[in-house]
Amino acid sequence: MATRLEKHIGWLLAITAVIWAAYVLTSMRGFAGAYLRLGPMQLLMAGILLWLHGKYRTAQPDHQEIVPPSHIRPTTKKAA
Repeated sequence: MATRLEKHIGWLLAITAVIWAAYVLTSMRGFAGAYLRLGPMQLLMAGILLWLHGKYRTAQPDHQEIVPPSHIRPTTKKAA
């Protein structure tokens, strides 16, 4: 999955979960009903996790090979 698409899908899942949780809170008329419904919270956590993974992938380089700095060269023994 593309990084940008991963971030957008995660963001949309999180927003959908917040709307769903608000609906559950208003339809149950109290906070006690929200604890009974794990669906919105699970969707919110999945969305946040997907969004954070997309942000992490954006921040990471393309897994390039580790190259030592040019001023540090491996020592070679010279023939005597």
